[in-house]
Amino acid sequence: MVLLRGELDEALLIRREEEMPVYERLGDVRSRAVTLSRIADILQARGELDEALHIWQEEVLPVVERLVDARLRAVTLGRIANILMQRGQLDEVLRIYQEEILPVVERLGDVEGRAVTLGKIADILQARGELDEALRIRREEVLPVYERLGDVRSRAVTLGKIADILQARGELDEALRIRREEQMPVYERLGDVYSRAVTLGKIADILQARGELDEALRILQEDLIPILERLGEVRGLLVMRLKLAIGLMQLDPPQAEEAGALLRLALAEAQRMQIPEAGQIQKWMARFGLA
Repeated sequence: MVLLRGELDEALLIRREEEMPVYERLGDVRSRAVTLSRIADILQARGELDEALHIWQEEVLPVVERLVDARLRAVTLGRIANILMQRGQLDEVLRIYQEEILPVVERLGDVEGRAVTLGKIADILQARGELDEALRIRREEVLPVYERLGDVRSRAVTLGKIADILQARGELDEALRIRREEQMPVYERLGDVYSRAVTLGKIADILQARGELDEALRILQEDLIPILERLGEVRGLLVMRLKLAIGLMQLDPPQAEEAGALLRLALAEAQRMQIPEAGQIQKWMARFGLA
């Protein structure tokens, strides 16, 4: 669930003014660090990355290091890496995972933790455009672990990441096969409505890239958007409405009236939530002459 700005502000106020003074008065260092980590999470969600990073690096990490808890230190470094990833500092993120987190999970014999860490490394390599190595890691080192563990969901997620890379390399047929034949049945069997919705969106993207615009738009209109409405996924819903509107304008002839209605609805939601997508929607409206 996406929290609105007001809800984040209220949560931050509670952490800072009600919880922190209690733990400071009691001298409860561990609970203070936990609360600080939650404050950092809220700041990160509000886009205040510098302050969130400062808290993790200067206030939480030193406490964790004094506790001499290798696993907790690795988790904390992972949270730091997430923020650095958002700031685009990919080289430093890769160093943290390869040099500080991976050796810890290997030393602990944490097979699943190693797979998760390798998956993060593959994410970074993919973001840097090193698709072949990212694909190799997922296929040869991550996927076999989840298959051995019988972790059906993680296997499906990993296959989805493989499909992302294949799609980026233009291997659309195989990417589509994975989505339809290996991911969708798993999410349907698990009753995972949200993951099914995400996968439907990816299928629509592939179909559109293959020139099957009518089928892509049908999936968005008849399958995906109704699911997101039922889930109350406001942000995902406005993004899909934007995609649908763009697709409708690519038809011959363009469906300007329906596209305009979708864009205005998406813009109203984006402005209400005070999120960056509002500017993107306005640009598309201007481009289509629907402003």
